Amino acid sequence: MQLIGQPARFDRLGEYLKRNLSSAWTQLRIAVAFVKRSGTRHVIRDISSFARTAKVEVIVGIDHQGTSVEGLQDLLDAVGDEGRVIVFHNRLPFTFHPKVYLFKDEKQAEVAIGSGNLTQGGLYMNYEMSVLHTLSLDQPDHRKFLKSIEDMLDEWADTMSGNSAVLNQTLIEALVDDGLIVKESAMHSTQKPAAQQSSDNGAIKKSDHPTALVSPFVAKPVPPSPQSEIPMPVLAAIGQPTGRSRDSHEQMFTLHSGAPKRMHFVMTLQKTDVGTGQTTQGTAKRSPEIFVPLSARDALPDFWGWPLAFREDPDREGKYDRTGVRVRLGTKVFQVNMMTWPVKRDFRLRAEALRSAGNIGDILHLEKMKENSSFDYYAEVIPPGTSQFEDYRAICNQKVKNSNKTFGYF
Repeated sequence: MQLIGQPARFDRLGEYLKRNLSSAWTQLRIAVAFVKRSGTRHVIRDISSFARTAKVEVIVGIDHQGTSVEGLQDLLDAVGDEGRVIVFHNRLPFTFHPKVYLFKDEKQAEVAIGSGNLTQGGLYMNYEMSVLHTLSLDQPDHRKFLKSIEDMLDEWADTMSGNSAVLNQTLIEALVDDGLIVKESAMHSTQKPAAQQSSDNGAIKKSDHPTALVSPFVAKPVPPSPQSEIPMPVLAAIGQPTGRSRDSHEQMFTLHSGAPKRMHFVMTLQKTDVGTGQTTQGTAKRSPEIFVPLSARDALPDFWGWPLAFREDPDREGKYDRTGVRVRLGTKVFQVNMMTWPVKRDFRLRAEALRSAGNIGDILHLEKMKENSSFDYYAEVIPPGTSQFEDYRAICNQKVKNSNKTFGYF
């Protein structure tokens, strides 16, 4: 066991990687939170040369726009036909954050586990630390330790999980369209958000692509922290008659999530949401509207843009609409009309695509996207019996008076 420390003059993580990439290992597996060209430029030729005779797999996180277009492109170009780059992302606000570098052949393995990303800071400049383990595969305890590492890497690389996808050019474009990655010149700009940068200073805009692409990642709850009595960072007080003000609720949300701009709403669907009303010949279907309780709207109004994004209907006094709201469900992006009438005592989402996607007892999940995204909300309909249903069902802990409908935020 050895220690790799930085920014010591010698034997930093970058030197360790370059040294091993010129050795006779037959496999390299990496899992890191962030990749940038500032880091890949130091090792990309070595990885490309290594990939000619060995197998390379790199699992990369893309949270917080910490991974760049250039970094992913460098890796994609370097790993060769036999290698692959896996992008990992959970649409819920949980960060993919490991830093693992595993070299292996038939007789032995070396793994560096620490704090260094595949960036210039992570490889050379930052104050970082990694522990290097040398493993002999003829020793049972070493094989057991190696298997535990490989099992975790296999789990993160599983493209059936909904959080992992094999990188290709189409996926890079989809990640740009979703605002999940940007060019490094846009990362460094402090004048405007990335989506507002013009193409001549490095940002890629949605209009650079003839059609909007969508990334494949889903929202997946994770096990709660031990000190929590609830399965997710939920706004437990929402909808309860506690007398808290709107500001109190927003402070709670910020405290629990740490990211008030990435909000999530879940609600059970009832017959009024997914039914069509009268089916007798000659009668019209009921308007395609999902009914959100006013208590849910008022618990976290910023999630819906209420009331600032709404305009009063000139033909109906007291009716307010937010039109043209872009929602992505599956691979399609469509427009939703949000509307509310005090006299009706509810808040509605009008869109046939939402109504026809669900059944009674399903759970609707909406995620509010960042401002520079190509759509406003990401939607899922979760049916009973699926792996996510029980997690979301536990979050729907806020009851609605005189209704079986329940909802929750996290």
